[in-house]
Amino acid sequence: MTGKRASARLEEAPPRIALRPRAPVPVPADAKFITARQYCDRLGGISFTTLARMLERDPEMPRPIYFANRIRFFDLAAIEAYERLCEARTAANRNSR
Repeated sequence: MTGKRASARLEEAPPRIALRPRAPVPVPADAKFITARQYCDRLGGISFTTLARMLERDPEMPRPIYFANRIRFFDLAAIEAYERLCEARTAANRNSR
């Protein structure tokens, strides 16, 4: 392949689509469970892979409930309790320094 052919193909390539951040999925006020995507959004927009790693490393983190053997949901009450636990740990660590 010559240099002219390769450069001609590159010039004909369509422009790349600009990637934008994905909009967070809203959580209804009366929700008892949230999806894994909503939990990722709640944790700052992390990826599913990061969520999986966090679940492996922290045994106290709320575990998903599987519906239809593939859709992961998390109990919102358990998430809120875990967040309170994390806040208490952080405050205790700050006070001990």
